[in-house]
Amino acid sequence: MPTETLDIADPTPSEMRDFKDITPPLIFDELNRGVLGQDRALRFVSVAVYKHTTGKVSGNLLMIGNSGTGKTTIMNNLQRLYNEVPEYRPFRAVTIINANLLVDADRLEFRPDRLMSAVEQRARAIVGARPTPEELTTAIQRATICIDEIDKMSTILAGKPNALGVVLQQGLLTLMEGERITYPTHAWVDGVEKEVKLDIDTGRMMFICGGAFESLYEQVLDRVSRPGGGSKLKTQTIRTAEGQMRIETRFLLSEQLKPEDLFKFGMVPQFMARFEKVVVLADLSQAVLQEILLKSFDSPYVRARAFFKIMDIHLDIEALASALISEKAGQDRRTGARALRPIFTEIINPLEFDPWNKEDLVAREEGGWNLLITSDMVRKVISGNS
Repeated sequence: MPTETLDIADPTPSEMRDFKDITPPLIFDELNRGVLGQDRALRFVSVAVYKHTTGKVSGNLLMIGNSGTGKTTIMNNLQRLYNEVPEYRPFRAVTIINANLLVDADRLEFRPDRLMSAVEQRARAIVGARPTPEELTTAIQRATICIDEIDKMSTILAGKPNALGVVLQQGLLTLMEGERITYPTHAWVDGVEKEVKLDIDTGRMMFICGGAFESLYEQVLDRVSRPGGGSKLKTQTIRTAEGQMRIETRFLLSEQLKPEDLFKFGMVPQFMARFEKVVVLADLSQAVLQEILLKSFDSPYVRARAFFKIMDIHLDIEALASALISEKAGQDRRTGARALRPIFTEIINPLEFDPWNKEDLVAREEGGWNLLITSDMVRKVISGNS
């Protein structure tokens, strides 16, 4: 039986599917094209999108993950999903905003107008010229709000109370509970552009918040490692890219996190209650980092291949070479996939600068050239940076 896929070609009006027919597995498959190694997180995101688009209660999510694990990538791919699936046109008012922009530091006040202004701009792009108040209201209420670096708005910073965090969390809490707000703007009424006040029900919006929560890892690890903590860290055997074996102690925040850990970190309980799920993103293994390097849309290797194609050079990489790069990147758990780029750049820059005088450049019979990134190239760079 053939596998069903999410068709993103432009359908005719009669071919447009009902939102309920675009199921979570189809949403997952589309998101998974741009987000690798976070299957568990994407399943929760896919269900949240399905609830949002079918008019059910939105499944607001809080994503916790180290830098480079994919929080912003998930947000960007949510935007891509809405933009590429024709049926999702009404939901394209996706706004990605940094948490600190929602608070006026001088006046210590929450600024929902900054959020609504960003949403309105997206809504106007959907509705088109001369939107009516009703059209703008509908588009705004279907928005997906992605708020990054929410952890920077904790109520506690460096062990001291953070008033900005209190203001932001209380303000967002009100919006996520489903507040009706009056939003002043301009719209077309009876063929004339007028000042209008839109009555917006924020309870119809979906909120996806994310943050690194860096000190949370140390906080929970300290609790788990403390004598009498009731938990024990696990060990696992790791095979290196060169085939050697080593034993590592493994700490996974997703297995140890408790609600009270987040409260202690500085997240208001009432605010946390507005999220259907707290999703801890997985640390990226060497195998996942290797897949990201070879296949991700914005991988430095994929970009390099496009660069060399301009010169009719086909760039390839040995399997061991990609494994060595990924293994080196994985040694820093706090940078995740971001660690791939600086390592790969050191390797590829000499080839990009002058590929014509490299012995690894080989002419093809059909024309053009082949250029191979070898494991020896990688070892030379890695040993020099160790």
